[in-house]
Amino acid sequence: MRTKFFKKVSAAVMALTMVLGMVSVVPAAHVANNANIASGITWDYFSLRPLNGEATLDFKHNGHLDNEDGSRAHPYCWYHSLTHLTAKDGFPNGQVEGTDFGTKGWVEPGATASKVRFYAENTGWDGQYNGDTLVSDNPWGLRLYSSNMTVEKGRAYTLSFKYSSDMKKLGAPVYKKGKDGEYLLDDKGNKIPEKDENGKEIKKDIFEKHIGLSIVNPKNGSGLDLLSYNGCSSSGYFVADAQAGEKTITVSFKVPKDYAGDQAMIQFAAGAYLVTYPEELGLSGSLYLDDVKVLAGTQYAVKYVYGSQSYTEYVNAGDTASGHQFGVKGKTFKGYSVSLSTPVTKDTTINCQYVNTPKPGKAKVKFTAQKKKVKLKLKKAANVKGFEIKYAGNKKMKKAKTRRTTKTSYTIKGLKAKKKTYITVRAYNLDSMGQRVYSKKVLKKTVKVK
Repeated sequence: MRTKFFKKVSAAVMALTMVLGMVSVVPAAHVANNANIASGITWDYFSLRPLNGEATLDFKHNGHLDNEDGSRAHPYCWYHSLTHLTAKDGFPNGQVEGTDFGTKGWVEPGATASKVRFYAENTGWDGQYNGDTLVSDNPWGLRLYSSNMTVEKGRAYTLSFKYSSDMKKLGAPVYKKGKDGEYLLDDKGNKIPEKDENGKEIKKDIFEKHIGLSIVNPKNGSGLDLLSYNGCSSSGYFVADAQAGEKTITVSFKVPKDYAGDQAMIQFAAGAYLVTYPEELGLSGSLYLDDVKVLAGTQYAVKYVYGSQSYTEYVNAGDTASGHQFGVKGKTFKGYSVSLSTPVTKDTTINCQYVNTPKPGKAKVKFTAQKKKVKLKLKKAANVKGFEIKYAGNKKMKKAKTRRTTKTSYTIKGLKAKKKTYITVRAYNLDSMGQRVYSKKVLKKTVKVK
């Protein structure tokens, strides 16, 4: 029987609920090319087990919610949920009920923005369960993460750092694998240990720990895709090898233009990979990070100009400009002095070109009198965006009602039967400010309502 983890939410949701930080709604200011936006960050952690027993329980670090005890009726407090674990048929790796239920680690004192030591007393052995069935890894129970960095929408960034590790576990069990490389399971679903010729379980020392790296939006918990990666996988995973010495990781990412908020954070998931790498469970030691930098990518200023108006857009090197149009009364935008399809490789000034907004011609309308209403069939012509219709029950158009439509048919309703209705119709165009430019000629018509 599998160990029962009374977890109400999935590991993905757990990762989201542990993301911290205030998110500003003010657009990020443009920073210089190659500026290090991580120069002022601080480091924090999440660990399922508290630093110093229940005295240090809190939601930020241990998932503890006040007034929740983690019982079956209230499985919302992570810490207390794990203390309720039972070992009816024994834990999978000899853990002790009520004590060895989860990860424990913290940021060592003395961390700076560019250098941090993350100590793991126990990298843990918890997974994501559906009832009694183990369904996935759950490395989020032990996390190292940065404070928020301000990012610019549409901009590319490069994260780089050096890392080393002394995480290890001596005498870890070795499990059997099939020809397909998958672990073999017994009739209870547990992995089967390898044994020597004397029937004794084979053990080995473990010096490798897989760790997940991600760039996270603290507003919604979503991760950013990596554009390039060196020293890790495309999804950000890397191996901290205590026997390999210092290594370097460099990844690049781009903040989407529709990004929620203007903050991002660096996150390392160092908890258990119970399914994927079960031999790594329960390691202890430190992960060391050094020379951590997040450099803003190269951008060029594209300045749009018309008369005394100007607008500046910052474009990633090699990308194309998005374009910008000003609102100019009585004018219609015609085009740019430079093609927007040309990749931007330097600071550029683009002149916006406008012409007088063409006046529409006289409206062409067919009127049909009906019972207490008049139906208008309108014909669109060049430079016509819509029609303005005025109608009244008197020739001088006193207290006339005004209606506008962009459709080619319109019905004036609620008219008095057997009475004349005086109607004027004029077409209009729209200038670059969205203001109407009317035709000089106005169509006048008198219709007797049925």
